[in-house]
Amino acid sequence: MLAKPAHGQTGRMEEQAVSGVGDTGNAAQARMPANAILRVGDHDIDLDRRTVVSRIDGGSRRVTRKSLQVLRVLVDEAGKVVSRETLLARVWPDTLPTDDVLTQAIALLRKAFGDDRGAPRYIETIARGGYRLLAAHAWLAAPAAIADPAPDAATDAPVAAAADRAPAAAAVVRRGWRRWWPLAAAVLLLAAALVLPARFARNAVPAAAGPAREASLQYRAIVSSPGQETAPRLSPDGTQMVFARQDPPAGGQRLYLQRTSQASAQPFTFPAAGEQDSLPAWSRDGRQIAFVRRSSHGCHFMLAAADGGNARVAGPCAGRDTQPFDWTPDGSALVAGGMRADNGSALHRLDLASARWHALAYDVDRDAIDSLPRHSPDGRWLGFRRGTTLADLWLMPAAGGTPRRVTSLRGDIRGWSWLPDSSGLVFSLVKDEVRLFRVDLAGGAPVPLPVLAGGNPTYPDIAARHWSMVFEIDRLRSGMFRFRTDGSGGGEPVFASSGVDLTPGISADGSTLAFVSDRSLHAQLWIGQPAHPQTLRAVAGLVPVPRHPPVWSGDGRRLLVIGRGDGGDRLFEVEVGSDTVKPLPVPAPSPAFAAYTDRADRLLVGTDAGKGRLQLLLYSLPDWRRIASLDDVAVARHDPVGRRVCFTRPARTGLWCADLQLQSVVQYDSRLPDAAHYREWSIVAGTPYYSGPVDGCRTAWLPLGDKHPVGGTRRCLIAAQATLAGSSSVDGEGRWLYASLPLEHDIDVGWTSLQAWATTAR
Repeated sequence: MLAKPAHGQTGRMEEQAVSGVGDTGNAAQARMPANAILRVGDHDIDLDRRTVVSRIDGGSRRVTRKSLQVLRVLVDEAGKVVSRETLLARVWPDTLPTDDVLTQAIALLRKAFGDDRGAPRYIETIARGGYRLLAAHAWLAAPAAIADPAPDAATDAPVAAAADRAPAAAAVVRRGWRRWWPLAAAVLLLAAALVLPARFARNAVPAAAGPAREASLQYRAIVSSPGQETAPRLSPDGTQMVFARQDPPAGGQRLYLQRTSQASAQPFTFPAAGEQDSLPAWSRDGRQIAFVRRSSHGCHFMLAAADGGNARVAGPCAGRDTQPFDWTPDGSALVAGGMRADNGSALHRLDLASARWHALAYDVDRDAIDSLPRHSPDGRWLGFRRGTTLADLWLMPAAGGTPRRVTSLRGDIRGWSWLPDSSGLVFSLVKDEVRLFRVDLAGGAPVPLPVLAGGNPTYPDIAARHWSMVFEIDRLRSGMFRFRTDGSGGGEPVFASSGVDLTPGISADGSTLAFVSDRSLHAQLWIGQPAHPQTLRAVAGLVPVPRHPPVWSGDGRRLLVIGRGDGGDRLFEVEVGSDTVKPLPVPAPSPAFAAYTDRADRLLVGTDAGKGRLQLLLYSLPDWRRIASLDDVAVARHDPVGRRVCFTRPARTGLWCADLQLQSVVQYDSRLPDAAHYREWSIVAGTPYYSGPVDGCRTAWLPLGDKHPVGGTRRCLIAAQATLAGSSSVDGEGRWLYASLPLEHDIDVGWTSLQAWATTAR
């Protein structure tokens, strides 16, 4: 059985063990500060992450290990001509390399620097001589601090001190998708909604150039211990922060309190063994902190005084999939989302005096999925996220009414927060990378904030009365494995790499695997036979969106894949063998998933139904005539044996099935999958199977259907580790389950001052 690696001990395998950039001599190592950033001209190079980031426009490229080794030699001999023979001997020792490998390494460096070979500013080619580094360079132990303007009030002083003493984090993340979800994925949290590890997901955001004040932001890590520190929230005055962290000695998860001016966190809650405390939120006056406590006995919202004391129960959780929530401005209630009620309201409030939930009075469709509610600091507005994988931010008066759309992203939004003056929002969005954006309520396109090196910025939180922000820094590396569904043996690695491998799709005959990976430094679809690793190859001409696994045709000759296209996501068909890619002209917007049927002239496609909802459409081909539809569908799969279509719903527990005309719908299972694991199921020989977590097992294998007893028929494939959301696939005979597992997943807490924005606002 594959054991879950201990936090902070897995490393980066070959990438970290070799580092790849320190092989050029001990002298160079001695001159390089620990955790150093190498600055060359107008670019900063993160040697551990192998990213080259422009300090002018924030653009980021990832380069190969050998390219960085070549750069190290040129840096060591700065100003001198280094012969090709010397470079080949020092970077490729004990091998017989061709000149092409050096030429390619230099070309990759020039591309990352934006350098012109004919008029070089970074690397000069000396005819029949070699290469010479022209740009100035320096080793930086940490990015230079940027001082805040003079504080407006005494409450600013501790935060200013934090800027001086907080440990520095790298200033930029590579522009690749690897740094998503979860994705996750909360990859993991779209498992907090429909995540994923969607680190590749791309939804159109206007490419606006940010104003100068955005470029001055300086990110710092203020919590960076091994493991996962999640859900950071700032006190209203910005002087303190509360966050959640696993506490192995206690066997659960607790909250920690830390001043932003120091690096030492103190326990804030003291849960009993097996209890999990998460999702803290400060009251508007800063005197109380509410949070969620889960245990085998249930789930409750808790309240505790911010200056210490025992926590008390505020009320029950209203659903299984609790997500971040907020206080009402007057402190009398908590507001949460993602729940359903007979009256169709998706946002609810928990009155603290009565400990009862009430639906908010506002205009909302029954099938809308509203979550992440937050009141504006001035108390006038209530904002929220509507939708899951095709989400946008919406706004309405705090007292209720008709919401209006703030963004038009149709994207995977990983948390958001108000600016202190209520003039705009900051949110985290997963597309081809994970990045923070700012949008002003007065109008205009979302403006990207500077990129973050060393991780994905998610779940931002801005102090209500201070211009400062914290956020999660999510770092993920995952690998592809397969497991016998009879529970025998352990996990077998498949096509191992040092990148992020996601969303496997195995052909019905079990011979060929398709999945998404950034092992080539870019998100690509990869296809190969697990029994013959040498057959693995990337498919050119397609940038996949890893929301769902590739879907195979019954004969194993074609694949359906959602990928990036002009104007947003599109559906593509790949002819396996020739690996040709053909876009399919789906009439409806934003296709999210698709499936073949038993007829060559019929195709199932899940598309955007508006307001963040999905609908399942049945098309006739080749005219793409709409035959039938079903609303409120999260993902659907064709059952060739049962001659039916089965599907899950985005906010309801269970599995439903319909005939091939999408007419007669019945609920097949009312217990599983739950909304957080809506993709973790497969159909084998006419029987649906669940492959998500159950009590006592992180990855189970059990038949679905209310007639099957959940406890008596399950097999535990992985006891201590959950697969990444949406990452499991089973062959047609149900012998092997393929899944993506996190090999390294750390989450730290970042901080930045927004004081420059406050100055501009004033």
